[in-house]
Amino acid sequence: MSQAHVAFLLGTQQSNISAYEAGTLEPGVVVGRRIAAFLELKTGTAHQGSWAGTLPSCAAGLRTLLKSFSGSAHESDLVIMRTVIGMHDAFSQLTSPADQALFLSQPNSTGDRDVDALLAGMAVHWCRTTKAPRVPSWTRESHLYLDDAWWIGVEASTPKLRAQAFVNGIPSLRARGVFLDRRTLASV
Repeated sequence: MSQAHVAFLLGTQQSNISAYEAGTLEPGVVVGRRIAAFLELKTGTAHQGSWAGTLPSCAAGLRTLLKSFSGSAHESDLVIMRTVIGMHDAFSQLTSPADQALFLSQPNSTGDRDVDALLAGMAVHWCRTTKAPRVPSWTRESHLYLDDAWWIGVEASTPKLRAQAFVNGIPSLRARGVFLDRRTLASV
């Protein structure tokens, strides 16, 4: 794999990968764990032949997107939902425990507490709905639970849609105060 591909999978910059290889930069603990998960991959891994993302790469992409986004909150929610739906599809293709472990590596913050809670909740959801070995410990950090509810893609003036999102919501997201109708993920 190229340094660019490895950097993408780890949710970091190519220059960092180059510096880690040269020994001029030491990765932090979180990136070190991602590197360890990456080193567990076998030849022929699902990540080797494609640029399918991981949670760290998704978080990095969302961080960049959210910094530059100038649309409404509803439009932002739609972009976030599309990203999560893509990640949902990508995770469902992974069968190797090593591929799943790399995918579920702790991401850096997106800079948005709501989105960070969403990503943590989805990691729990993916582990509970597949044969993933265990839920990553990073998903239990207290800052990944919201104080106020976030109704993704649902306008405040539509109580019926909010009720549907609550009833059909994903339990690991509801526990965090994030409401996303599970049928949204199945629609792709």
